[in-house]
Amino acid sequence: MRKILVVFILVLSFVLSTTITYAAFDDYENDPSEEMPFHLDATAAILIEAATGQVLFGHNEHERRYPASMSKIMTALVVMDHLDPDEIIIVGPEIHNMPAGYASMVHVEGEALTVRVLLKALMIRSGNETGRILALNVIRRTENNPDISYEVAKRLFSDLMNERAYELGATNSNFDNPYGLHSTLHFTTAYDLALIARAYMDVPLLAEIAGMYSFVGSGTGGRYVADTQVRDFAWTNTNQTLPMGDFGHAHVTGIKTGFTTPAGECLAGAASFGGLSLITIVFDSESPARWHDTRRLLDYGFNNYSFRQVARAGDHLEDVQISNPRRGEVDILPVLANESFGALMSHTQYVNLTRVITYNLALTPPVRRYGDDDYEYDYDNGLTRLQAPIEQGDHIGRVAYYYGEELIFESRLYAAYTMLERSFDSDMDYFISQFTDNIFTLRGLPYWLAIIGTLLGIIGMGWALALRRKIKENDRWHKPRPRVSGR
Repeated sequence: MRKILVVFILVLSFVLSTTITYAAFDDYENDPSEEMPFHLDATAAILIEAATGQVLFGHNEHERRYPASMSKIMTALVVMDHLDPDEIIIVGPEIHNMPAGYASMVHVEGEALTVRVLLKALMIRSGNETGRILALNVIRRTENNPDISYEVAKRLFSDLMNERAYELGATNSNFDNPYGLHSTLHFTTAYDLALIARAYMDVPLLAEIAGMYSFVGSGTGGRYVADTQVRDFAWTNTNQTLPMGDFGHAHVTGIKTGFTTPAGECLAGAASFGGLSLITIVFDSESPARWHDTRRLLDYGFNNYSFRQVARAGDHLEDVQISNPRRGEVDILPVLANESFGALMSHTQYVNLTRVITYNLALTPPVRRYGDDDYEYDYDNGLTRLQAPIEQGDHIGRVAYYYGEELIFESRLYAAYTMLERSFDSDMDYFISQFTDNIFTLRGLPYWLAIIGTLLGIIGMGWALALRRKIKENDRWHKPRPRVSGR
């Protein structure tokens, strides 16, 4: 009995350890990126900065997902490409025969609405029939055919959606209808939808509508349209992360919720604060988790990222030593940045930036080392030497900023002022100017002494030459004359 119990425990331990190991591997397969800095319930999510499109966080962001009503973000973009917001549209039979579960009952046949109000119905009320109305009227306009049916218009409008998505770089998406009806042919990714949402928020009217928590007003904005019905509406946004929502975030400015059973509960969000405009996409995160996920993403972006000025044009970056400068001039040349550089980065990235400066080899005097055939740079107190002459504004090197091994930015460097080379003439000019500038000061004393010494030297040499000449003459007069022998 005891042996059987021991065997049972061993088998159970093996099964449990195998299960745990597999579960950990499965988690890694679902998210092969670095460990997430915060908890997310969403199966896919992304955070981008709107101005630059820079991805700040991603989780399964390139996996294909069903967008549900977030599809209406793209619908609104296409509508703005083709219709005037203030034009009047009359609702037709296209609102009937909606698929089961998709009828939103927002409109009635024969009523009049402006495109502006229809966009509010699409985005705030999430009207599915609204998507049909707008798609049909866009295609009737582009095809110049008022009799096109909705079924034909749906296909053509989907083509426009896909063309627009491709223009935006959303190449892993395909739209099959204007309001998010579930279809295996209707899909996108968190990354693609973030690009689309970014473009949406660049349109002032659409951005305004995205941030509206409610709308109360007439379908035509108070305008009279003969032989039509004009109704008043009161809609409340389903986006609970808007400042007035139950899970409101003070800086949220939009954008759109979405839900179908295959897609799960989704949210495309936007917020602006402290010079940052952020876009979030959350897929398949059941309420209230989708609100919390969106808030976590936004807080992560605002708390960790900012636009930082790394360098400004004209900044003094360092000093470089100059070889053979003119006598009397300093041998240190300030090196200035040629361009400004700022970037969106986290605090960690900013404090870990490294700067590498290299100089133009043509300006660097070579120094031959003992027994070497190659030339190396000459260093003096850690400063690279450059060879005069150098003109003010000359591009003398390059500066590069790295984060790890990644090149972030590169630019040229220029000389702060002119450095002339030393010569015999420049040395003489220097000494003469020093004497004339200091002729009646103590600083001029060495020059006076040098002049006096030179004069005394000249006088001494003259006296010595004269004395030598005199001695030679005396020797010649006192030297006995040679005798001449007679015959």
